[in-house]
Amino acid sequence: MQKQIGSFILAMILAHASGSARAEGAAARLQGATQTIALGETARFPIASSSTRSTELHARCDLVSGGGSASLIFDGDHYVPLSDPEVGAAIAIDSTTPRHFDLTGTIEANKGDAYIAFYFASAPQTMCFPGMSCDGKEKVAAKIDVTCQDATP
Repeated sequence: MQKQIGSFILAMILAHASGSARAEGAAARLQGATQTIALGETARFPIASSSTRSTELHARCDLVSGGGSASLIFDGDHYVPLSDPEVGAAIAIDSTTPRHFDLTGTIEANKGDAYIAFYFASAPQTMCFPGMSCDGKEKVAAKIDVTCQDATP
């Protein structure tokens, strides 16, 4: 009987600790929105998180071209990715291939300045050699719609 009571107490302690860890781990929340950016602009999404502990982040982001191609750079401060894209990764999109990312990562303890961002860096250029027909040259996107939202389970 005493062994069963000891096992029950241990199970309760572990359940409480696990619940506390989940609550702290789920504390990071992306402040979602849709932002439209042009070449040289950044769509930035602040992350509300614990200032004293690292927490988990789960978010969804969609990148849609307003017609044409573009290259975006993924950025983040206090964000340690556990899924694609990595911070600093170049992401190519065009009008026929929107991109979707399910982000999972860790938000380091911070001073309330954690964020993820997408910077519209450039548009891929079609190579066109002398004597070639360049009629099919890829159109550069004028704008990109970036939608990110919190996806905490």
